[in-house]
Amino acid sequence: MIQTRVLGTFVGDPNLLSEPCAANKDKLPTPAGSWKGLLNATYFRNKCPQANNERELLELQQRIGRNEDVEDCLHINIYTPQMPNNTCRSLLPVMFYIHGGSFRVGSARDFLPDFLLEEDIVLVVIQYRLGPLGFLSFGVEEAPGNMGLHDQLMALKWTKRYIHNFCGDSDRITIFGQSSGAAAVTLMMASPLVTPDLFQRVIVQSGSTLCDWAIDFHPLAHAQTIARMSNCDLPSTREMIDCLRNQSAFQILMAHSDFLTEVLINEGRAVRGNNGGNHAIIEKPGPLSYLVEDPRLSFQDGRFLKVPMMIGVTKHEGSFFLGNIHDFILERNNATNNTDYLVNDFLKATLQFSGIDDTTGAITDVFQDKYFRVEEIGNFTAMVPGLVDICGVTLLKACTLQQARRNAHVHSTFLYTFNYRGQYTKFGYGDDAHHYPFPGGVAHSNDLLYLFPNTEGSLNSADREVAKTVVELWTSFASNGTPSAHDLENVWLPMTSTVGPYLRIEQPSSLQANFYMEYNITASEGLDVYMRELSSLSPPTCVLSRVLFLLTVSVTVVSCR
Repeated sequence: MIQTRVLGTFVGDPNLLSEPCAANKDKLPTPAGSWKGLLNATYFRNKCPQANNERELLELQQRIGRNEDVEDCLHINIYTPQMPNNTCRSLLPVMFYIHGGSFRVGSARDFLPDFLLEEDIVLVVIQYRLGPLGFLSFGVEEAPGNMGLHDQLMALKWTKRYIHNFCGDSDRITIFGQSSGAAAVTLMMASPLVTPDLFQRVIVQSGSTLCDWAIDFHPLAHAQTIARMSNCDLPSTREMIDCLRNQSAFQILMAHSDFLTEVLINEGRAVRGNNGGNHAIIEKPGPLSYLVEDPRLSFQDGRFLKVPMMIGVTKHEGSFFLGNIHDFILERNNATNNTDYLVNDFLKATLQFSGIDDTTGAITDVFQDKYFRVEEIGNFTAMVPGLVDICGVTLLKACTLQQARRNAHVHSTFLYTFNYRGQYTKFGYGDDAHHYPFPGGVAHSNDLLYLFPNTEGSLNSADREVAKTVVELWTSFASNGTPSAHDLENVWLPMTSTVGPYLRIEQPSSLQANFYMEYNITASEGLDVYMRELSSLSPPTCVLSRVLFLLTVSVTVVSCR
């Protein structure tokens, strides 16, 4: 973060995959052929179509109206500190990143190399088909589902085969991802299609295929509903698929968004409800099946690739989910100040929204006793710390810990929590979050601010020090399997019990013994600590001075034959 370095940046590479087109919706990727002449790799290619916000949807609709191939989006971005030529000074560890975003949104251009490539690694950032365009499944060969996961696997195979041309070591590949990208990493560990030679280590950030939101267990019913909402209410599966292939990406994405909103409103649950169309699915066993059993069984019974793992969460994982609860439960029902509802029904509704059914009320009572003082019940503001903890544990912390335990049985596993509260936040994901009567704290995705440059501004001096620590930990693990950093007072030890040890990353970082402390850390610290915003922000300073050779290698994925 303090050096000047020349980078080679290659965005999108047609050597990887062949072009997707509207006629090949729902199909698996096929390798692309080579190109003739000199490839212009100096600009970012298309994002994969997604229902991210109104502005991007309007732009997508306009591009479709101009007959642009908006679904030509499967590209790889490669960043290397050594300009490729006939000889490399050395082959460097490769970090292969899968972005998150609920398998619905995100793009490779959001994850730039400036921080990570202060160390000697090669960074690969991929794109894959999103939402129903990448995951809708009718359970037949024409629309099998898991297309986005196949895109990821083909990108990894391409990286394994060609990364030496960019001075990357094909025998030292670390796959890492955050949120749904973390779930994708662990799905690769469980997939029968992924061979042990493709990667050597994994970093799992705030997510796992063991989380309740990772798998769609009723994909056909969800696909049929989405088809009907996309004006494809036809009697047979074959007719529905043909109809959807004649729909634009915009029409399908809008139908899917309407479907998810309807489920949230009608069912009052965002996890384990009738939402789908953007998750991994379990397929019938076959030579092209990406996932053939519930991954919980795969990890329970040892049917997964066993490699060193770094895995963890952020301190206030639950704040973004509490934002959804605030919008869809409290505000929609005008219940934020309804004391009777907050006392008698709100916590049970919160658990249901998180995917936990509590028919007897016993679970609600246990959570209420653990996370709230009696005088806090009925006052939403007073309940915020406990609610942040509950949402974080049920959505991410417990399932991430379970993933760590499964791996620790068979290989070195380094557990962490990212607890540093810096100048910037991902809370709200770029949208105005000021209407929430609580801050995001160390929110879901905040760790990414210290791995990839923040578009809102440069880091202040304190944040830069944390970024330096995080980058050193991540890249040292990718290099040799043991995370280390210049300012750690103690050696970060791998897990030896079901709850630790684990590294609490903050200023200063410390090694802790019992990860359960992170389950109620917000409630333990109290409302005043959580609600406190930084009183003074250091003025932005330049993170680094760097010359970039922006060469973009475009890599596409589904042939139009």
